[in-house]
Amino acid sequence: MGEETFFIDKISGFIENTYIDESQRSFNQEIYYGKDSDIKSIISSCNSFPMMSDKKLVLVKEAQEMDFFKRPSENNIQLFKNYLKKPNPSSVLVICHKNKSIDKRGKLYKSFTENTIILDSSSKDNKVYDNQLPAWISREVSQKGFKIDDESIFLIIENVGNNLERINNSLNKIISNKDDNSIKKEDVLNFVGISREYNFFEFQDSLIDKDSIKFSKITNYFTSNENKYPFQQLLVYIFSFYSKMLIIKNNNLNNPQKIASSLGIHPFVAKSFSRAINKYSVKNLKQNLVYLSELDLISKGIKPIPFDYKSIVREMSFKLFYK
Repeated sequence: MGEETFFIDKISGFIENTYIDESQRSFNQEIYYGKDSDIKSIISSCNSFPMMSDKKLVLVKEAQEMDFFKRPSENNIQLFKNYLKKPNPSSVLVICHKNKSIDKRGKLYKSFTENTIILDSSSKDNKVYDNQLPAWISREVSQKGFKIDDESIFLIIENVGNNLERINNSLNKIISNKDDNSIKKEDVLNFVGISREYNFFEFQDSLIDKDSIKFSKITNYFTSNENKYPFQQLLVYIFSFYSKMLIIKNNNLNNPQKIASSLGIHPFVAKSFSRAINKYSVKNLKQNLVYLSELDLISKGIKPIPFDYKSIVREMSFKLFYK
């Protein structure tokens, strides 16, 4: 169960494709879909014995759509608990509850904890955090028999986000269009649907290199696509960059290894930050952070100043790079 559906699909897919021998699946493997299923039918299936085999698989996909999980009745919970106390030893029941976890305060969850193994993709132990994404992508690509460079990894992260399922779908799309086994920046640009010029990967470069022309060009594009690039998202991104740079300057972190270790970021990103060390002073960084904090208050209506996305961004370009 949990919000990270990638793990749910990968684990259940592995069980579905390996637990029952292919020649026996038509007799001893039953797949249910939550919307069209009820708990009584699933228990009945679990109680039936396998044919010409010593094991049977009952797999419930999209279980979050079942009434049993949406509106669990006392009778159905008791029915299920009774089965879990004395399950059919030849049946394996796998329930895939996607997009959210079961309420851990309820009776239903308690019945699971007493008698089953629970894999919660939303738990801290199983979550892949942003700073772990590069290594995770690299491993996934390697398992698929391909190689990927650091620049391509970060281009995917910046534009696809941190949802593992979407990242995996993007990787599969790239791989399906490749003639060789090496994924490069051009492959990401061509097959993931990323603008060749206007994305957060390029945007960070404009901040690192203090390239005001490139910054203005990209932010003008962002303001013309406000639904895709809302101001708050832009502001958080810039604020994060200057905050990291301030930590680097205050602690005299002068090489990528120290930067990566102190900030908990990938060495490739650290190399980019190291390029900016001599382009920003501590005073300049503090001024920029104070200014961005004021913009945050204005954009949220806390400061009673009229807010216009395009005008604010034009002013921001001047104040961050010239003032």
